[in-house]
Amino acid sequence: MKQTPFFLALCVALASAPALADDDCEVPAKQWQSRDAVLQHANRQGWQVQRIKIDDGCYEIRGRDDKGRAFKAKLDPQTLQVVKMKLRDDDDDHERKRRRESDSTKSQGTTPSITPPPNPVLTPGTTPRGQVE
Repeated sequence: MKQTPFFLALCVALASAPALADDDCEVPAKQWQSRDAVLQHANRQGWQVQRIKIDDGCYEIRGRDDKGRAFKAKLDPQTLQVVKMKLRDDDDDHERKRRRESDSTKSQGTTPSITPPPNPVLTPGTTPRGQVE
């Protein structure tokens, strides 16, 4: 029974851990800055914006930074401070694009053509070699 305070403290610590790692924004809509303000802020950072959307109550920007690297950033909608930022390798972008193209090919019902290995018994354009009894 002496371990009860330890377990209670452990439970409290584990319950509060997700709140510490949270990157959501909880700002009332009346306090949000406009999309134009977000674009101006991005321009001041030297960012080339490709997309702005709202995710988890934050502005999310995808684009390229002043060094040409692809990135994704979450901004607080009231202060426009970066909540989370992730640089993306161009290799990741190419892989993601390849996967999307592959997925769209599958969804269209087309399958890539596969050439079967050569078969000495059944060669196209010839009569089969063999006899059925």
